[in-house]
Amino acid sequence: MSASKTQLAIIAVAIVLLFALVQFLYDPISSVEHLLEVSHIHDQFPVARSQWDAAAIQDYSFEIRGSSQSICAVDALVEVQNNIVTEVTPLQNTFSLPPEKWADPDWGNEVFLCDYNHFTIPRIFDMVEKTLQNAPTSILEIEFDLRYGFVTDFRDGIFLGHGWLDPKIGAVYNEFQIRNFRQH
Repeated sequence: MSASKTQLAIIAVAIVLLFALVQFLYDPISSVEHLLEVSHIHDQFPVARSQWDAAAIQDYSFEIRGSSQSICAVDALVEVQNNIVTEVTPLQNTFSLPPEKWADPDWGNEVFLCDYNHFTIPRIFDMVEKTLQNAPTSILEIEFDLRYGFVTDFRDGIFLGHGWLDPKIGAVYNEFQIRNFRQH
């Protein structure tokens, strides 16, 4: 092998080793993957919202479960009429909460999940849209209903890579799941 081929082989091996080392230490690939996922969510969102708007559903119910990082937890059947929450029944109870108990007095206006009044599909879409505009990389996961387009799963927080010097210590700040949707 000539000297120039040997040098090229050494340079190629050095580049591969350098890339492997950077990947091991900082994991830039997971950050790129996350950005691609957020881009996909950006593309899905208007389609899902249009799907919901086209269905013109204003009276419905669903179960919602979730939490906002130890601030408040949600776990209830929510009834909505004319896109206004009309009844909230905790899933572990058979009685409805009175409206004055729907919002956490300390966090209700500041944290979306701490006020059951927020749990209409249009307001959930508005919250997601605001997050996509102001802090898109904070979105960790969103799933949309195939039939009506509403958000079925949502998680936001801090995304960090998985590298040895940059361990995945990201936090989920808000998360919820919507199940058993029923149109009335």
